[in-house]
Amino acid sequence: MGLIEKRLVKQGQEEWVPEAQKELRALTGGQQVYEVAWDTFANDGVALNNLQNQGLRRINSAFRIICSDDLGKEAANEGITAIRVVNVDKIADKAVTREGSALSVNAAFGKGSDGYFGDYELKQIIEKLI
Repeated sequence: MGLIEKRLVKQGQEEWVPEAQKELRALTGGQQVYEVAWDTFANDGVALNNLQNQGLRRINSAFRIICSDDLGKEAANEGITAIRVVNVDKIADKAVTREGSALSVNAAFGKGSDGYFGDYELKQIIEKLI
């Protein structure tokens, strides 16, 4: 991991993730936590640059729509306690899955728009999983 990546990871850990988590909790009315698999981003500066906008903000945008009413908030709080964000090497490996109460968003954040999910696409997938 080079200096640029180290700085981006530090910024992500100290700024992006806490801010996104605070916003997510306000949207859901719950106590969900973001868990970023930083080691999957370690050697991919492009993916790190995209994490905030194409990852965390898009996930929150999906929850903003899902939690627009009490039923959505209830579903989010009953089903999800953690959201794991993982950078994958291949676009074909992108997926949103649920394991217990953890939602995993695996995306190829460094591979352009085909590598990550759109807001509405995330909303549709998450609604089926919660």
